[in-house]
Formats: sequence, structure tokens, C-alpha cells
Amino acid sequence: MDTTDSNLGWLLQGLVDDTPGARHALVLSRDGLKLCHTSGLAVDQADQLAAIAAGVQALAHGASVEFGDGSGGVRNSMTEFHGGILFIVDAGEGAHLALVAAEDSDVGLIGHNMEGLIEQIGAFLTAAPRHSAPTA
Repeated sequence: MDTTDSNLGWLLQGLVDDTPGARHALVLSRDGLKLCHTSGLAVDQADQLAAIAAGVQALAHGASVEFGDGSGGVRNSMTEFHGGILFIVDAGEGAHLALVAAEDSDVGLIGHNMEGLIEQIGAFLTAAPRHSAPTA
């Protein structure tokens, strides 16, 4: 990631504070590592949410390859569950922004606010792929 967690933390918290119904937000790498999260998420919860969000995006990617135009492109995902909604959007090269909200939230407003944040800071949200160190 090109910026520090503390620089993003207050922006993510602002997104949650300014979005009615929003509970938690985090930025994660494509492979499921949490990069930054709001203070309401415990570390273990943030790890779990990052893994879930990466898995949902991977499944959506597979659906896009098979049933979309073949490019594998996924713009966003939304999962409604009893008690909440999980939103996931691309947030820069190799990064995603995930947000958990109450089930009665205004999904249009949440999507709009998430996109607004990404437009502001998307250039800073990059997570280069991890590579294994060569073995000797």
C-alpha cells in the first residue's frame, strides 16, 4: 500500500460516520489481507471480514469470466444477510473497499459514498501482489 494505515483510518471512519447505517469499513488487498480498518472492528473481525470480502470478490470474478464478457472484471459486489449488508468495490490496483451496513440502509447512498471516497483516494489505494521469495 502506498499510504499508511493511520492516513486512511480517519478517512474510513469518516465514511462510516457520514453514511447512515454504516457499521464498519476496511481496505483489503485482492488476496484478502486487511490493510486498514475502522476502529469499531476488532483485529480478528477485520481479518475475518477481509478474508470474506476477498472470497466474495473471487467468486464474482469467476462468475464474470463464465457468464460476463470474459474479462473477469468485477465492479462491485453486494451481499444481503440477516442483520446486514456487505458492500465490496474495487478501490485501486489490487485493493478493495468493504463496508458493512444495517440491513435497512439506503444502498444507493452507500454506493455513492463509497465511490466518492475511492475517487478521492483511489490513486493511493494500491496493493501490489505478494511474491514468494526465490528458494536457493
